[in-house]
Parts: sequence; C-alpha cells; structure tokens
Amino acid sequence: MRRFGVALVVVALSAGLAVAGGGFGLEFGQADLDALTDALGDVASFPNLGTAAPGGLAGFQILGAAGGPQIDTSSRWWGSVPHTNVVGDLLVGQRVIVRKGLPLRLDVGVQVGKALGDQFWGADLRWAFVEAGTLQPAVALRVAYSHVDSSVLASLEVEEAQLVMSKGFPIVSLYGAAGYRRVEGHATFGDPLPLAHSSTRTGVTGTVGAQLSLLPFLHLVGEVRRGANTCVFVGLGVGH
Repeated sequence: MRRFGVALVVVALSAGLAVAGGGFGLEFGQADLDALTDALGDVASFPNLGTAAPGGLAGFQILGAAGGPQIDTSSRWWGSVPHTNVVGDLLVGQRVIVRKGLPLRLDVGVQVGKALGDQFWGADLRWAFVEAGTLQPAVALRVAYSHVDSSVLASLEVEEAQLVMSKGFPIVSLYGAAGYRRVEGHATFGDPLPLAHSSTRTGVTGTVGAQLSLLPFLHLVGEVRRGANTCVFVGLGVGH
C-alpha cells in the first residue's frame, strides 16, 4: 500500500511538470524541440522592414506588420502548439514596430507582437556607417534581440547581427541584408519523468525587401527572409 502511494505521488508530479512544460505528448523529443525553436525564432525575429538609411534626429516611424515562416503542419511538434494565425502553410505573427532616429546616424527600434497566442517583444539598433550617394548605397550594421513569453516553451530568445545595404529611388527603395542568428529555447518534457531540455539554433540569415513611398509619410514595405525557414513579412507605416 505504501509503495502504491509513492507511485501515485510520482505520477502526479510527472503530470504537473508536463503541464508546466507546455503539455507535450510522450512522443515529443529533442528533434521536435529543435523544430519548434526554429519556427518560433523565425516568427519572433525582429524583421528589417526598412532600409539602411539613417532616419536622422527628426526621424520617427510607426509600423504595423505581419508575417512569419513557412511551416510543415504535418510535423509532430505542430500538434503541441495552439493552431492560431496560420494562413496556408505560413505561421503569422502580428507586431507593432516603433523606430526613432538618433545622432551619429543611429536608429533604435522596438517591437511588440503576438504569435501562437503568446506575446513577444524585441529591440534593434542600427548604425549607418556609410550614407547613400548618387550611385553609392547606404550600408549599416544592425543588431537585434527578441524574447517570447511562451506558454508552450519555458522561454525563447533570439539574437541577430546583420550587415544591411539599401539604395533609394524616387518611389521605391530596395534593400538586402546578411547576418548571423542565435535562437535558444527551453522546455520540459520526457517520459516517465519530464526533465528540462534546451535547444540552441544558429545560422546565417538573408533578407531582400522593398519599401514603397505611397505618400510623403506613408510607406508600404515587404521582405522575404531566410532563417531556419523561408519567411515573408509585410508592413504599413507612417513617419519619416
């Protein structure tokens, strides 16, 4: 009888830990955590959605944006997350981005958004060390950070550094970026006793995009980004 009581306690603790770790099934493993970390990292990454040109002290922009990565909805990890905001095979996250120009050709930005029912936030800093000329493109260094307050994972963080290049024309500005990204996710799962696991995903990223100036202070911007998966982001913003 005493052994039976101890067994019940162990089962209860295991169930509690499983719920705390996001309710993953018994078949959920490290490969599934890696894939989930990749997908969440893609959707929460701070997109460029802008050129390398500095905004200047008067520069200020508010941008509403949506987008995310292409995913395989037949994957096992997909059954462990809320099936929200999916368009076809695209996992869509919404966000608001605010950017402000600073001295020394610096620009700072913040983002707040939501994906898979979870909130995320982030910040970026861009330094345009080469300003655009008649034929010369603008070139900037950019660093970005994002954090997901996840109900699925225990935590997820995204860090990225990029080199951004852009060239402006009367109506459209074209830009591209290449960089390096690190995504770290943590979750609790396992059978018979759930344990803490982590996944660190690193790799090169690439982005191409275009910004249309519809009116003097109204901009439509879109980009295709390659991280762990191919991502698409679009945004509509006001400001300069």
